[in-house]
Amino acid sequence: MLEIKDLFKHFGGIRAIEDVSLRLDRGKIWSLIGPNGAGKTTLFNLITGTLPADSGKIEFLGENITSLRPYTICRKGITRTYQQKNLFPRLSVYENIVAGMFKDTIDQKTRMKKVYEILDYLGIREKEDELVSNLPPLDGKLVELGRALATNPQLILLDELVGGLLPSETEKICEIVEDLKSEGYTIFQIGHEIGPIMKTSDWVFVLDEGRMIAEGMPDDIKNNKKVLDVYLE
Repeated sequence: MLEIKDLFKHFGGIRAIEDVSLRLDRGKIWSLIGPNGAGKTTLFNLITGTLPADSGKIEFLGENITSLRPYTICRKGITRTYQQKNLFPRLSVYENIVAGMFKDTIDQKTRMKKVYEILDYLGIREKEDELVSNLPPLDGKLVELGRALATNPQLILLDELVGGLLPSETEKICEIVEDLKSEGYTIFQIGHEIGPIMKTSDWVFVLDEGRMIAEGMPDDIKNNKKVLDVYLE
């Protein structure tokens, strides 16, 4: 579904992404881990067109999307959430989610039906009229995920979706991510909390200082000496 080949991104003398290659197939949960500053969010920004790559290629469903604008990449079926809250604070839950549909030309009735399907799926229908600035952290994350789902994606990039949540809230997010996989979505997630990542992932990539240092099944990554050295430094 997604293939990255020899990708580079530097910021002055800082190597943010250095010769990264990876491949994601459909219908799985893929994860990207690494210490702070490893380049994880930068890689997501390159995939979604927020940042231009210095060199290399990104292909989605066999098409080169490396130089496309973010809105074009979204229309092709890639969506994302953000590590920092990126909602419209003065709009309601309903209005934030419906914003994800404005790339498509659909009638108001269809749009409303889809928003309520997403609200019900995430369990936040009763909060549709609340301003997102008043929401607790879990509900804010659910609204951001709902807006991503509203874009009608095939590949969902989740950037630290469980960051800052209580254990019970993290468990709920993990259940939703696993259910999205069962619904046919492909997930690519970033996480610092290793427990949830290892629980939900089919395959894990590890970045350190912009370079891919390991990849494999969760049990293999947990026992990889190079990975352990990076996290224990």
